[in-house]
Amino acid sequence: GMTTDVANKIATSSELEQQARDFYDHLQKVDIKIITRFDDNYPQRLFELNDPPSLIYYRGEMFDADDKIVCVTGSDNASNVGIELTTSLAKILAEKNIKVISSINQGVDTAGHLGLKSADGISGAVLESGLNQIYPEENRPVAIDILKGGFLISEYPPDTGFKANNYKAANRIIAALSQAVIVTELYENSKRILDLLTCCSQIGKMIFILVNPKCGALIDEKSLERAVVCGGIPLVGLDKIDDIIGSLV
Repeated sequence: GMTTDVANKIATSSELEQQARDFYDHLQKVDIKIITRFDDNYPQRLFELNDPPSLIYYRGEMFDADDKIVCVTGSDNASNVGIELTTSLAKILAEKNIKVISSINQGVDTAGHLGLKSADGISGAVLESGLNQIYPEENRPVAIDILKGGFLISEYPPDTGFKANNYKAANRIIAALSQAVIVTELYENSKRILDLLTCCSQIGKMIFILVNPKCGALIDEKSLERAVVCGGIPLVGLDKIDDIIGSLV
């Protein structure tokens, strides 16, 4: 099943050995590490994917295999109520020693990272660009903060810029690395989150929609229907977090 183009690349790969060594040495100097599918420390949960990344570039410290990990995510255009709910959720997770993985997009995802850090928790972020091209640029301070105990990870070479559809590749990694996904705010235009829910459904990851008891669910009807089709379970109130934690295995 191998194509001629692939066969030729394999046959001539030795010609690029020095270039690869130079590239690897450069990464070492700028504190970027590489994991491959052949390494013992490759995250085993990524093998749940049909197409696990062959190479992972990262900065910081990866989570341990036995850590309990959830994804906290939601709308990029989060409301004040959604940000407050997300921050409160993140603080509870930090207190219970649950680690969080998400994107580094603005809105709910950023609120999750900041809320966790304010309670001395640890989070990791999957980038939609290379490690030297943090996107969005204004979230660079958030990225630096995440590295104080956590990690930034990307399957793209460090100088790769952001592209609009890169969230699809990042989502599959987030879904695989997390044991459950908690959504605090979601609307029909949140294509990134709706795609993440689809990824979770495909590999059997739990999805929870956290409902604020004071103002109801921060989600529109169509998005709620989509979430439920993907297996999403609405939970009302922060006191239900223990139920989520108890489901993590």
